[in-house]
Amino acid sequence: MDFVQKIYINNKPLILTTDADAYIAKNPIAGGYIRFEGAFPRSFRLSVEHINKPATLGAIIEDFSQRSLQEELHAIYTPIDAGGGVVRNERGEVLMIFRRGKWDLPKGKCDDGETIEECSIREVSEETGLQKLKLGEKICDTYHVYSQKKQNLLKCTAWYNMTGTSKEEPIPQAEENIQEVRWVPVDELGPLANKSYEAIREVMHMAGVNW
Repeated sequence: MDFVQKIYINNKPLILTTDADAYIAKNPIAGGYIRFEGAFPRSFRLSVEHINKPATLGAIIEDFSQRSLQEELHAIYTPIDAGGGVVRNERGEVLMIFRRGKWDLPKGKCDDGETIEECSIREVSEETGLQKLKLGEKICDTYHVYSQKKQNLLKCTAWYNMTGTSKEEPIPQAEENIQEVRWVPVDELGPLANKSYEAIREVMHMAGVNW
């Protein structure tokens, strides 16, 4: 099976794959991505430079070796684990948070010694104030890179379906710059999703949340 890993950089995708043609066949928009051959430092550097330019769509790096692609990625970006959730209540509403001008889903980094499931429940609870959460099935993993304290990081977020109750009043976690937490009916998600991140929209669609 072909290897594919999608990494978001400034809300644009960098695709690592062992078969670029197969990926483009399944995702025609990727035909407009710049393409590099080989898991070399130069390929990663030029891909990031391209992605950071205005009006670019994304980039693909192809190499026959999955191991080489991931080793070079981790040589540039230090991996960290995080967990989050798509939370729905008994009315089918979805829990959204508003932070730094974007609508988002609650998530956060793992603590030492914590399982990814424990992290996901804890972070969603801390960011939203909800205590009566139940963990469901895993949805997917997403990847994005960012810089913090002069360190380049690759955050892998494991996403889970969760259930909560509308009887609990959400409380935004101010210390995490969360301004609002809101239960949103699915038919009202469209305008909020348009003010979210591409990865967040993908997670919601994979969770079966379609507006």
